[in-house]
Amino acid sequence: MDDPGERLSSIDERRAAEHAGLWKADLGQAPHYTPAFTGGGWTCIACPLDNCDWHHDDPVTQPSAHGIVEAKLQEHLKTHAMVDFLSSLQHARDSSTALRESNNRAWDVVSLHRLRAVHQGEHPSGDPIAQMLSAALVGTAEHEDVRAEVTRLSVDVAGARNIASVPVAERRGA
Repeated sequence: MDDPGERLSSIDERRAAEHAGLWKADLGQAPHYTPAFTGGGWTCIACPLDNCDWHHDDPVTQPSAHGIVEAKLQEHLKTHAMVDFLSSLQHARDSSTALRESNNRAWDVVSLHRLRAVHQGEHPSGDPIAQMLSAALVGTAEHEDVRAEVTRLSVDVAGARNIASVPVAERRGA
């Protein structure tokens, strides 16, 4: 009988590998990925480490036995040295820190606009730029209006076609 702790660990590794497949595909890197949860396509299980293109595509309609996929993943992960894992974790930490700092700088701009409004005797959320930036940072539905306007305005501008951001889930077809 399987050890439940060992089974849980292998499930976590598989989820991490599936997440890596999505992450790498979102960044335009190998491996490829097609939506598997819509009843067709492939589930891409990838090495979670940076700069490693190893992946295993499993057909959704005839998935491999769980143990076979786990064995392939385990076998591949053993080819990496501990320093590979540590390097990948450090890169992820650096990226997260840079993203957090960028987010903080954007919130500084929102705060500046709100404080300027207060000092001018206006309502702090009356500035349309601060409202749009806040909506973008928080991810509210109002940001879709910004995307729509960017798309509309970019149609006749050379080099500006399709410059509006696209949500990750939409790019994946989810």
